[in-house]
Amino acid sequence: MVVAQLLLPSLDDRSANAKSLLEKVPPGPNSLQLLQKVPMAKLLIVDDEPNVLSALRRMCLNHDAAPAIPDPDVVTFTSPVLALEYLREHPVDLVISDFRMPEMDGAAFLTQARKLQPSSARIIISAYADIEGIMRAINDAGIFRFVSKPWSDFELKTAIVQVLAYRALLVENHKFANEVRRQRGIITEQQAELDRLELETPGITRVRWTEDGGVLLEE
Repeated sequence: MVVAQLLLPSLDDRSANAKSLLEKVPPGPNSLQLLQKVPMAKLLIVDDEPNVLSALRRMCLNHDAAPAIPDPDVVTFTSPVLALEYLREHPVDLVISDFRMPEMDGAAFLTQARKLQPSSARIIISAYADIEGIMRAINDAGIFRFVSKPWSDFELKTAIVQVLAYRALLVENHKFANEVRRQRGIITEQQAELDRLELETPGITRVRWTEDGGVLLEE
């Protein structure tokens, strides 16, 4: 099975063990082929610095600079707490977060984001070689990439494209596995369909519906 490759900042000799562990992650799949499976990309970006958020948003929406992100829909937050509230109601394909933030660090935020939307991909960016934080981001938040600041637009956009493509592969593989399980009678057709819907639109299976097809809101 292919595993996503991490983009790591330079680490000093005192971090040799952590660096050795991270470098064992093999390279990701051919992003150009898998990118065809991503018709539109919903991105959520969190950074406590508004100017950094603006720069990241411009970069993601810039189709003229390769590689182009497929039909990006970008929402930004300076507060990870508000971003989590947004994630409770809105499915996204990719969450990008800064590491050092006053309300909570990026590893803690992405860990909570993963609980809300486990099928969404996650990238963390940081100007600091914080090994403990990197390890929490990998083990608890399940990040797909770690990108160092200051970033190169080309390298960061390449990472985003690769992560979106890799997520598309994971979703496709999950659908195939569920179809096999359904055919073997391991899961019902209804459960397979619910799993498919939850992968494509996280949270949709927890929505309460009225008899006429409306959404029942909590009071």
